[in-house]
Amino acid sequence: MTVGREYIIQGRVQGVGFRFHTYQWMQKKTITGYVWNREDGSVGIKAFGNELDLQNLERWLEAGGPIGSKITFWSATPCQYEQMTNFSIRHF
Repeated sequence: MTVGREYIIQGRVQGVGFRFHTYQWMQKKTITGYVWNREDGSVGIKAFGNELDLQNLERWLEAGGPIGSKITFWSATPCQYEQMTNFSIRHF
């Protein structure tokens, strides 16, 4: 069953390649969705996949995420499923 979660990641996550490295990490998984910079300096991720895949994403965030970033806090909330065929970087 496909589930959706919206993640907010805080810390040193802008200007360090966080979105690009997240995109690359997701390309190796079966997770769809997107990542974007938020106006408050945090990064958002909307991710859609099975529960195990999203748990793997959460372990990756817990381990610090991409090299060069420093995650100080992250949260996940359920979100409505959006039909997507890939994972992308979005610019809002």
